[in-house]
Amino acid sequence: MIERLAATAAATDWASAPAAVQDRVVDLVADTVAVAALGSGRAELRALAAGSCGAGESTVVGSPRGWPAADAQFLNGSAIAADQLQDGHRPARGHPASHVVPAVLAPAEERDLPGTELLSAVLAGYEVGVRVGRAMGGTPDGVHDIGTWGQVGAAAGVARLLAPGDTAAMRRAVELAGSAVLLSDAATIFAGRTGGHAFLGASVQLGASLGAAAVAGLQPLPGALERHFAAVAAREWSAFGPDHGHEVLHGYTKAHPTCAHLHGVNDAVADIVAATGPLPDVESVEVHTFAHAARFGAVADSELAARFSVPTSVAVALLTGALDETTLTAETVSSAAVHDLAARVDVRHDPELDAGYPAGRPARVRVVRADGSLLTGSANLPRGDATRAFDRDALRTKARRLLDRRFPGHATTVLAAIDGLAAGGARSLGAALRAAAA
Repeated sequence: MIERLAATAAATDWASAPAAVQDRVVDLVADTVAVAALGSGRAELRALAAGSCGAGESTVVGSPRGWPAADAQFLNGSAIAADQLQDGHRPARGHPASHVVPAVLAPAEERDLPGTELLSAVLAGYEVGVRVGRAMGGTPDGVHDIGTWGQVGAAAGVARLLAPGDTAAMRRAVELAGSAVLLSDAATIFAGRTGGHAFLGASVQLGASLGAAAVAGLQPLPGALERHFAAVAAREWSAFGPDHGHEVLHGYTKAHPTCAHLHGVNDAVADIVAATGPLPDVESVEVHTFAHAARFGAVADSELAARFSVPTSVAVALLTGALDETTLTAETVSSAAVHDLAARVDVRHDPELDAGYPAGRPARVRVVRADGSLLTGSANLPRGDATRAFDRDALRTKARRLLDRRFPGHATTVLAAIDGLAAGGARSLGAALRAAAA
């Protein structure tokens, strides 16, 4: 199985892929870059970047100068994680493009490679990572999915970028990454601690380094996925299952700046406020959801923690009429009105909904207003996921919004550079991002 996986990944060619796959890869690059742009403006990430001083040919989103590739991988990965808007793949339970795009963008710029090679590497890394993720059955208790198979995908993407067609190098990359896997503390991330941002950056950097080591010829002990990776990183290893075609067509992009487990709840509330507008007169809220989402039933004590809080995210959406980067802010989350309503959101685990995950993220929401009237909402498969994937127009609207918020007036140029990757070089994207940050 590993031989077939490595051979397919090494030979991956974006230009030869079906049109839908080509478009999806480009759209994921746009979404990931825009999410990184938004995250790069956070104070803690500006401070992180200020601590590095090296020079190079790679781009750190939000910086007008060139950086060493390893620094760019770390800082861009950290920015992608910060606002909980990163992409994901529900059946594999992780975030493929968020690991692979920053891993391959930096060395593609450094070597001034064609944009088609960058896109081919993104596709290869995504497909390898997701297939390993599907085999895992999730992570052990207490381990977050950042790192794990996303790191393997990053290594595979870099191997495809630096050694196209080299099956042996690809196999070494997958097994080296599986031999030295990052296991992130879920509690740190779910508590909304800023250190969690760096977990994704470190995973990107580590996976990319191991991919480069594999291309250089460094050898793993064969069998690492089953012998080591499965033992330490997988909940229930089942080797590689049936081929689902191009996995890139089965992932998700986020509509809400929250943990993906909350998106069923957030969708149900979004449907309610879409019909009513903001609701300042809510008496109580009852949320029924599956076990993984019901764990996030605590009222948040910070803006980051709110991204992992059903009560607080529900309160923000109901009181403001929206749940996005403009409303999920420190000021809003800390307001007396949000705290008061969040304390009246009752989150309940409904065992009958457990069967709906991982096929979806089911939730049922019941809102009681002060006059006694009742509003209800429900959701199963969240917006933006698999068969409910956002089309290109919707994704570009999101990317443009995030880019304009961070770099006013530059979204069009950055998106044009991404669309131009098929005909140009990777450095054209970096140039557009540096100009936006200048």
